[in-house]
Amino acid sequence: MKRLLQKFDTLGLLLLVAAAIYYSVTNLWDKWSLGLAIAGGVFILVGLVANYQQILASLGKRSTKYATNYVVSVVLVVALVSGVNFIGKRHPRRLDLTSTGRFTLAPQTTQILQKLNKTLDIKAFFPGGDYPPLKELLVEYQTRSGHVRYEFIDPDRQPALAKQFDVSTYGTFSNPFTGTQMKFGTVVLVAGDRREKIEKRSEEVREEDLTNAIIKVLRTEMKKVYFIEGHGEKSPEDTERKGCSEAKKGLESQGFRVETTNLASQAKVPDDAKVAVMAGPTTAPFEQEMQFVNGFLNRGGGFLLMVDPAPAPGLEGFLKSWGVQVDNDVVLDVSGAGRLMGAGPQIPLVLRYESHKITDRFKAMTFFPLARSVGPSKETVSGITVESLFKSNANSWGETDLRGAEASFDEKKDLKGPLSLAVAVTKEVKPATEKEPAVKARMVVVGDSDFAANGYLQQGNGNLFLNMVSWLAREEDLISIRPKSPEDRRVLLSQSQQRMLLYLTVIVLPGSVLIAGITVWTRRRR
Repeated sequence: MKRLLQKFDTLGLLLLVAAAIYYSVTNLWDKWSLGLAIAGGVFILVGLVANYQQILASLGKRSTKYATNYVVSVVLVVALVSGVNFIGKRHPRRLDLTSTGRFTLAPQTTQILQKLNKTLDIKAFFPGGDYPPLKELLVEYQTRSGHVRYEFIDPDRQPALAKQFDVSTYGTFSNPFTGTQMKFGTVVLVAGDRREKIEKRSEEVREEDLTNAIIKVLRTEMKKVYFIEGHGEKSPEDTERKGCSEAKKGLESQGFRVETTNLASQAKVPDDAKVAVMAGPTTAPFEQEMQFVNGFLNRGGGFLLMVDPAPAPGLEGFLKSWGVQVDNDVVLDVSGAGRLMGAGPQIPLVLRYESHKITDRFKAMTFFPLARSVGPSKETVSGITVESLFKSNANSWGETDLRGAEASFDEKKDLKGPLSLAVAVTKEVKPATEKEPAVKARMVVVGDSDFAANGYLQQGNGNLFLNMVSWLAREEDLISIRPKSPEDRRVLLSQSQQRMLLYLTVIVLPGSVLIAGITVWTRRRR
C-alpha cells in the first residue's frame, strides 16, 4: 500500500497537466478542469508525505544539490518567460507588414476604441463556434482597447444562448461564381443594457460593420438629420444617379436618423433636428424659409448647404449675412489631375485640405462635378468665423462666362485659382456659463451638390460628406477616415503559367535537391 501511495505524486502531476490541457482546449475553467486540478494537488501532497523519508535522505547528497540548482534555473527561466508573456498579453503590440495595410485598423476605428470607457462584449454566433477571418479582426480590436471582450459561440450547441440574443441567421454560404464556401453568422455587441446586431448572409463581417455597430451601441441618443425639400433639392429617397439614397445609407450606418421636411408647410425646422441639409436647390427658397433656417442656426443647430452653379440659386443674400461669398462661376481644373478619374476640367479634384476638424487627417482624394467657388467674404461679420475647408488646384480658374461653348482663362473677368470650394462657419449664439458650455451655430457651405450624389459618392466623397454632418452634429469622435473594404489582390495565372509553376514546384525544385544530395553522397563515397 505504501509503495502505491509513493506513486501518487506522479499521478498528481499528470492530473495537473491534464487540467492545463483541458483549459487550453476549451478556454473554460469549469467543474471538470477545477476537479482535475484539485485532485492533482491532493495526489501530489499524498505522494510527498509517503516519500518524505527518501526526500530527507537525498537532500544531503551532492547529486541532489546539482539537481536543485538545475531545477531552480529551470524555474527561473520559466518564470522569466511567463512574465514576458504576461506583459505581452496585457500590453500587446502587432506589426502589419502587408503592402496595403490590410490588418491595420482605420483611424476612425482606433479613435473610437481609444475613447471606449465601458466594457464592450462581442458575441459571434457562427457554425462550429469559430471563424478565423473574423477572429483575426476581433483580436485587432481587443489589442487597441482593453475594454473589448469577445467570444465565439456555436448556436447549435448552445441554443438557449442563441435564443436569448435572438440569433437565427447563421450557416454556410456557397458562392455560385467561384464555388467557394464561407461561414456566415450573427455578431451581437453588448454595452451595458444596449445591444446592436450584425447579420451577414453572403459576405464577411468587415471592419466597417463592426465600427458602425460600436458607434450605434455606444450612442445614448438618436440624432436626426433632415433633408429640406420643396425646391428641387436632391432627395435621400432617390436611388437614381442624381439622388442621395447612398448618403442617407451612410448616415444611418453612423447611427443618425434621416427624414425629410418642407419648410413652407412646417413653418420651421423641426425642433428635434440636429442637422438640416439643403442639397442643391434648383429654385430659390422663399425669404421666410431662410429665416426659419436662421432661427434654427441661432438655436445652435447645424446646417449643410450645397449650392450649384447658375442657373441654380446661390442664396447670396442669406450667405452674406453669415460672412460667406458665393461667386457666379464654374471652377475648371486644367492641371490634368481629373484624368486620373476619367474626368475633364469641369470636375476639379482636391488633393490637399485646410486645417479643420472636418478635414483632420483627411488624405483621400475628392472631386466636385460642376462646382462654383465659395469662400469667406471680404467684409467680415462680427462674431462669425468663416474658414475655408479645401481649394481647387493651382492650375484652375473660375470661369464667369457661362454662356460660351468654349472656356479659356480671361484674367480680367475670371477668378484665378486656387479657389475655395467649401467653408465652415461658426457663431456663438449663447455664451458659456459656470454650468454649461457655450452654444454655437455651425454651418458648412459647399459649392457643389453632385459630390454627395449616388453617382459620385465614392469613398473619398462619402467620407468627406459624413465628416461634415458629424461636425455639424457635434459628433467629432466620428470624424475620420472610414474603414475601407479589403482590396482583392488575387493572382490570376494563365494555363501556361500554371503548368510552369507546377513543373517548377513539383519537378525542378525537388529534382535539384535530389541531384545535389546524390552528388554529395557520391563524392563522400569516393
